[in-house]
Amino acid sequence: MVKKLTVKGIIIFLLILVIILLGWGINISKKYNNLIASTTESNAVKLNNNALTMMLETDVNSNEYEVATSNEWPQEGYIFNAEMSACERGGKLSWDSENNRVVMASGSADKCYVYFDKYTTVKITNVTTSNITNNSITLTVEATAGESQIATYYFSNNDGLNYEKSSTNTYTFNNLTMGTEYNFRVYAVDTNGISSNVYALNETTLSTIYFADYIKNVVYTGDGNEGIYYHDGSGTYTNAAQEAGDNSYRYAGANPNNYVCFGSDEATCPEDNLYRIIGVFGDQIKLIKHDYVNSNMLGTDGDFYNSSYLSKNSTSDYYKGSQDQSDVSIYYWSRTGINTWSESQLNMVNLNTNYLNYLNGINTKWNDMIEMTSWIVGGASDANISSSPVKIACMIEIVSPVENITYDAKIGLMYVSDYGYAASPENWTTILGYGGYNNSTATSNNWMYMGLSEWTISRKSDDTYEAFFVGYGGDVSSYNVEGVMDMYGYFTVRPTFYLKSNVALTSGNGTSTNPFRIELA
Repeated sequence: MVKKLTVKGIIIFLLILVIILLGWGINISKKYNNLIASTTESNAVKLNNNALTMMLETDVNSNEYEVATSNEWPQEGYIFNAEMSACERGGKLSWDSENNRVVMASGSADKCYVYFDKYTTVKITNVTTSNITNNSITLTVEATAGESQIATYYFSNNDGLNYEKSSTNTYTFNNLTMGTEYNFRVYAVDTNGISSNVYALNETTLSTIYFADYIKNVVYTGDGNEGIYYHDGSGTYTNAAQEAGDNSYRYAGANPNNYVCFGSDEATCPEDNLYRIIGVFGDQIKLIKHDYVNSNMLGTDGDFYNSSYLSKNSTSDYYKGSQDQSDVSIYYWSRTGINTWSESQLNMVNLNTNYLNYLNGINTKWNDMIEMTSWIVGGASDANISSSPVKIACMIEIVSPVENITYDAKIGLMYVSDYGYAASPENWTTILGYGGYNNSTATSNNWMYMGLSEWTISRKSDDTYEAFFVGYGGDVSSYNVEGVMDMYGYFTVRPTFYLKSNVALTSGNGTSTNPFRIELA
C-alpha cells in the first residue's frame, strides 16, 4: 500500500532537495572554478566540470583522444578542435584565444565534449619597443614558429580592440598622443590560420617634442610639401637622381617656413636672432643665420677685414636682407693665405671663440644647444664644384673628399652642397658655377641665396690658396683666401651649426613672424 504524501511532507522533501542541489553546485563551483567559461552572449550559461568532458589528442595526427586529468585548459601544445567539440543539447562552443578558454553559448544547461588536438603553435616570446618619440612607437616581435611558418603579425595599441596586420615582425604606430601610455597587444598567425599567444605590454610616448622628430614626422608629409625633400635616393620626385642620397630632410625653394629664433627669448624675435633650418641630418637639425653676421657677433680681431661690405665691393642690387650694406661685416677666409681650415682665424677666433662668447653673454643655454661637429674640410677641385651639379659637389665635398680632413668645432660655415640643395629641384641638374646657378630661376627659388658674396667652408683641393664662395650673382666660384692685390677675397659669412638631438620644440610654426622656439629637453 502506497502511502500518500501530505502537503507538509511534500514541502519538506522539496526543501531537502534544494539544499542538496545547492550544496552540489557550490562544491562544483569551488572545485572547477578555473574551468568555468564566460561569454558576452546574453543567453549563455556557465559551464562546470559536471557538464564538461575535455578530450586531448594522444599524439600529433593520431586521431586518438583520452579524457584530460587536469582541471586547467591546455595552454601550450594543443589547439581547440571546433569540428569535434560539441554539446548534447545544441550548445555552441568556441575558443577565446585572448583568455585561453572555451566559451559556450546555450539557452539551457548542457553536457559538452571539448576536443583539443596536439599542435605546436607559434609562440611570441618577446616584444620590444624602439624609436619612441612624442607621437610614434615601433614594436619588434620575437617569435618561434610551430608546425607551420608564421604568416602574419597583428598589432594593437588599444588593448586589443583593433589590430593592424603586417607581414613583418616590426610595426610602427604613428600619430600617437604625446606623453600617453598605450596598451599594446601582439599575436601572430601561422600559414594554417592558427593563432599564437597574445603578448601584452605597455609603453608611453615621450612627453617632449624633439625638434628633429617634429620636422621629420610632423612637418614632412611628402616630398615638396612645406618645402622639404627627403634625400633617400628612391627617386620619388623630379631629378631624384641628383639628390644627396644621405637620408637627410632638406628645405628647398623660394621661402619655406624654416625660421628658428635662436639667441633670444623675446616675444618678438629680433631680426639678428633669426636662423633657418638647412635640414635634418640623422637626429640633428642644421641651422644657418638668416642674414649676414656683423662684427657685434664675430668681433674685429681674427680674420676680420672691415665692418662695411661696401669697403671693397660695389653695391649689390640682389641683396635680400634688411641691413644697410655698409653695415655688413666682411672677413678673410684665412689671413695666413693658406686654405687650411684648422689654421683659419675666421674659424678659431671669430666663429669658435667670439661668436660662442657672444651667445654665452646672452645666456649659456644657447651655447649648450650646439653640438660639437666634425666638419669635413678636405675640399674638392673646381671641376667637381663650380663646373658640376650639386650631386657631384656633395659626393666629392662631403662623402668622398679628395683629402679625408676633418676639424672638430661647434661653429662652421655652409657647405657648397648646402647652398646647392637649397634651390628648388629643377635646378639640381645645372652646374653650380657661372652659367648655372647665376640665373633668376635659381636665385629666386633658393632661400639660402641672400645676394652678397659669401664664404663657404670648402677649400679648393687642387690649390693651396683658394676656397669656394657664393657670388652675389648666385653662382659658386673660388678665390684667394686673403685676397689678391687688395681686391675681393673679403666676403660675408653666416655661422652654421648643428643642434643637439635633445633640443625640443616649444612653440612656433616656422614663419619669419612666428619662428620655431626651442630649448634643451
